[in-house]
Amino acid sequence: MKRFWQVFEFLEDIISGGLLSLGVTLIFYGVIMRYVFNDARSWVDEISQYMIIWGTLIGTSVALRNDHHIKVDMLFNVMPKKVQHYVTLFAHTVGITFSLFIGFYGYQLVSFTHKTGQVSTDVGIPLYLVYSILPLTGALLTLRFVIKFYETVFVTSKMGHVAERM
Repeated sequence: MKRFWQVFEFLEDIISGGLLSLGVTLIFYGVIMRYVFNDARSWVDEISQYMIIWGTLIGTSVALRNDHHIKVDMLFNVMPKKVQHYVTLFAHTVGITFSLFIGFYGYQLVSFTHKTGQVSTDVGIPLYLVYSILPLTGALLTLRFVIKFYETVFVTSKMGHVAERM
């Protein structure tokens, strides 16, 4: 099981970073084509936007996994440990709820755009493919928040009991 998580996290990192890098590279290509060769490519703007959005949204799961998300901990740090524990559980519960919301309504958007056959303006990519990042992001974030919740309940609680005994 440990090997599975290592591969999963590696793929998450590679896909997120790769999409962001490709998106920025495409933007650079578009700028060179537009201003050096006077040959604007409209598809470059559209595809690079999708790549950067996808890379960023997948990257939110990576940030959550590594605790690199934005948090205000000035007040949190002065709270007693027991209160910190409950505040963390509450925050993870809100995160799970929000992630499920993104996943559910993202899926509804994907279904709607698939049924109506909507396509992107310049390239003609089916929009259900573009919007499929929303339920995927919801699933990834839900998974991460559930793991964080589990760790807070079981791992942190056990560590607290060990510390109390010492």
